[in-house]
Amino acid sequence: MSEPQLRLITGDPYLCDHALALREAALVAIDPGIERHGLFADELDIPSLDIELRSCSLFALGRHFVIRKIEKNRSAKALAAVLDKSIPEGTYVTLLAGPLKATNAVLKMAKAKDNIVIALPTPKGTALQRTARGILEESGLALPNTVARTMLTECGDDLLSLHNELGKLRSLAGHDPIPEDAARELCFNHTEATVYPFYDRLGEGKLPAALGELNGLREDSGRIVGGIIRHFTKLVMVRLLLDQRRPQSEIASMIGMQDWLCRRLIGQAKRRSFKLLVAALRTGVKLDQRIKQGRIAPDDALMQLILAATETATESVTAPG
Repeated sequence: MSEPQLRLITGDPYLCDHALALREAALVAIDPGIERHGLFADELDIPSLDIELRSCSLFALGRHFVIRKIEKNRSAKALAAVLDKSIPEGTYVTLLAGPLKATNAVLKMAKAKDNIVIALPTPKGTALQRTARGILEESGLALPNTVARTMLTECGDDLLSLHNELGKLRSLAGHDPIPEDAARELCFNHTEATVYPFYDRLGEGKLPAALGELNGLREDSGRIVGGIIRHFTKLVMVRLLLDQRRPQSEIASMIGMQDWLCRRLIGQAKRRSFKLLVAALRTGVKLDQRIKQGRIAPDDALMQLILAATETATESVTAPG
């Protein structure tokens, strides 16, 4: 099957890179000596690109221009006008982008042509978990279940991050299983502690543990308040669906989350009733409004919300039925 000279691939970064690899393999099959040019849309000089696309290479008959971060280009109309022109035979252009607005000039130009747009949004729920586990299997690494769960938890819905972190683990690949502490030491080398364990301890209602996680964070207090509100919004949704006797798979699908994350949130939501979770969420919303109105300092609001979010937790408040 012949490749179109112009191709726009949008959506999840990992899936986009995978689609790019397939396209590059197809182009190499057409022309083994094809010349590759890697560019970034936010650094483009549009007039220079216009000339380059319609020039001839001194070293190869075929050329492949890969332009990333199309969503970052500030001259979408000018770029679309250049890409809409005819290009010489043997010249190919692949555009990579995150989600684009329907009004984006490059997307509109591409859609006007036949079958050159590939949209690859990030999978959700069970589809995301299935894709992530497929990446684990394709890595060729024999990972213990604890390490696999750690990889999935730390990388969340960032499939490209998961792919890259697995690449790090290949340096340890051998006959012996990779210990979880070794995986954590090599992977997820954040310069700052992640805020998600703090949200989980708060969701569990564990005040000392939550304060311990908070102590290692350097995040702005106002932004943490916003994160707590988002976390408790999910807990309220999960608790509501639990009270309706919905199964875990349906809850994960309806909210659009991976099964492992759904299980974690269900464990937290079961510690409080729907009414108490809503009360904590309302407190968070009110405090957030007061921060924005300048009526309370973010640090004070954060401490009030932490106390409100933990004081009603119990060991378990099971769903009906």
